[in-house]
Amino acid sequence: MRSLQLLALLVLFASQVMSRPQQSSSTLPNDQPMANMNGLYTISNPNKMSGVEWNSDYTKRPNVSYFDVYTPPIRTRYGEVYWTMMDPVALPDYIIERYKGKVIAVVGYEADQVRKTDKGEESMPIFWQYNHHYIAYMTGAKSTVKEVDEATFHQNEEFGAYNHERFWIPVEVDDDDGVEAAPTGVPTSQIISEGNGGEYRKSFHGYPNGYAQLLYSPDTFRIAPMQIDTHNRDHDKSKFVAGPLPKNAASPPNASYSGLLECPCTDRIKKVIDVTYAAQEKGSCGTPVTNATECFEAVKTLKVTPTSQPQIVSEPSLPSGCVIIKSQVDKSTKVYYNTNPSSAQCGGGNLFSGTGSAISNVTLDLSLDASSKGLATITMTGPDGVWFGVGLDAEAMENLPYAIIVDGEGAVTERKLGNHDPGKQLASSITVTSNKVVNGVRTVVMTRALAGKTADHYTFSPGKQPTIPFISAVGNTSTFSIHRFKGSAMLTVAAQNGATCVCNAGVKGSINGIGFGKNCLPEPYGDLVQQKNPTCWVETYQGGLHCCHHQWILLDEDQNPWEDVIDEYYLKFRFWYEDYDASVPTHKNLERVYWQTEARAGEYDVVKAPEGTIPEEAIQVITAHWQVKDMIAPKAGATGIELIYAGGHCHAPSCISMELYDADTGHLLCRHLPVYGEGNVDDDRFDEVGYLALPPCLWGSEEEGLEKPVFMRFNGNMTSVKRNNNTYTHYGEMASWQMRGVYI
Repeated sequence: MRSLQLLALLVLFASQVMSRPQQSSSTLPNDQPMANMNGLYTISNPNKMSGVEWNSDYTKRPNVSYFDVYTPPIRTRYGEVYWTMMDPVALPDYIIERYKGKVIAVVGYEADQVRKTDKGEESMPIFWQYNHHYIAYMTGAKSTVKEVDEATFHQNEEFGAYNHERFWIPVEVDDDDGVEAAPTGVPTSQIISEGNGGEYRKSFHGYPNGYAQLLYSPDTFRIAPMQIDTHNRDHDKSKFVAGPLPKNAASPPNASYSGLLECPCTDRIKKVIDVTYAAQEKGSCGTPVTNATECFEAVKTLKVTPTSQPQIVSEPSLPSGCVIIKSQVDKSTKVYYNTNPSSAQCGGGNLFSGTGSAISNVTLDLSLDASSKGLATITMTGPDGVWFGVGLDAEAMENLPYAIIVDGEGAVTERKLGNHDPGKQLASSITVTSNKVVNGVRTVVMTRALAGKTADHYTFSPGKQPTIPFISAVGNTSTFSIHRFKGSAMLTVAAQNGATCVCNAGVKGSINGIGFGKNCLPEPYGDLVQQKNPTCWVETYQGGLHCCHHQWILLDEDQNPWEDVIDEYYLKFRFWYEDYDASVPTHKNLERVYWQTEARAGEYDVVKAPEGTIPEEAIQVITAHWQVKDMIAPKAGATGIELIYAGGHCHAPSCISMELYDADTGHLLCRHLPVYGEGNVDDDRFDEVGYLALPPCLWGSEEEGLEKPVFMRFNGNMTSVKRNNNTYTHYGEMASWQMRGVYI
């Protein structure tokens, strides 16, 4: 079930990059009869007027073959989440050799989860080991999956995988391995993520004749699955029986599914919620501080130290609420809570100043002149003889900040830091006006323009960003290298001879020490914010991905059943492929096309209908609006894409339908109606009661029994509508469109 988009890839250590990954269990050309691994499939939009019945049997394709790949073993206990990038697995030797320096055309794939027994291989029921979602990659000799920083991930998000504070993307490599560079336009890696949740085993993942995921010189498979162990060890696989559940599980009594698969936030989860504050130099506070006690505490969080006791006043010349006044004349800093309902505005004047310290022996002082001079005076103090530095607008090196480094001899350089990496030196924009050492403490005074010299140089904007987070560090050596001490803090540049307002900046929180952040886009993109969906705010968050990290246990602290009874199993993928002939060409490469109906939130809650709602009306609807160019980057020479495959992602307990529209014409492009299992597992091992398959929409030729491909302009408008049954609450639902198309 769950599509996560969310995705990105892993920095392989040098030893992994240089050596072949562990060998897949399939090492020889298959000698078994050609057959679909999971039986036959259905699609949502067969062309009933063509007179041809669409056929999902891969073996009916001419010149098709397959190979199987198994992941490394997955081992979990009841209630445990498995969500990480797994070690790479080499493709079968005969595939690597056959396509070395050549192009393979992957025309589809099938997937299952299996365990190995004395009697051979057998499927694991989805109600034992629930696949929430997966992001997989097939890479070639000229690519790998690399772990990257968050900023790089978000620049490549449509091809990435993540699992909370770790990010991966596929990247090209140029190893001297005897394989020539890939032909122009041929991919060196492919992402595999369609229908990638609980629906993954019986949802079709194939393409019509003449279309494929092309890949140059394939050699490796890698996957980041999210699995949840819901296996009640006291019952066999003939029927689902729920195991112990935490108090916050939303599943009703006698549900056909485990409430664990919705990732409830248990009492093992520690949620911290803090009100945050921000300085403001223009206008008035959108959300003001409401009392003096709050005001005086808020000022402390901004690292402003008043030179006298804060006061309560009623002064019409000051903005109402919490105010900081800095005097340029006597250098005083005063804090007032003004009870007067004044119309005075925040700010005044062009001079701003502030001081901060993240570690005890490094201090940063800023004086900013926002007049026509546009000048910043920067004063840094630190120990003589070793390097010290600060990075602006950052809480950690992974934010890749602009930094100023003073070495042990007093030389000043500017850098763009990397993620735990020295990064690169920048062109100098600083003029040193003073550099003195007194009693072992070096003080360097510098000036530079407020505006950054390049995009990598920080731009000071006191009117827009008066509070600046920063990091600082000090080293063991004179030259810039690994730090000895580090820290993070913030400073606020308050207006001199003006009024700096202190405003309520909203709630900020964390879950088990990991910062909570959601990007719930407002209308017209999505309607979760308008609906006040609980997933968007840490205060109301009850369950979902943020409570479902790798190796977390989705049980309350007093629950510990079957602690030592471990399930071991494997994910199995069968890839169907054909030879590619570029001279024809025999196949068009399918590009990935992706969007979320939940509009970048990554998930949402199905909110329980009001008591007394009749069953027929217990339906929650969310919608999204976007343009084609939002979900696939326009390509030079192309005006749009032809849609070939559209697979939705919808969770079993509540999914009713998903619809995709051309908003400019009102034409319904694709409607998904899930096919729910009825429990006939003796005849069909995938027919677990209450779990679903989600037949995709497929476009191709009438000769195959398909509708013709759909053309979509890059500036064309799209609409998605998702419906869920909301008789009960459900956490962490998803509604993404995972599609494939070709540039036209």
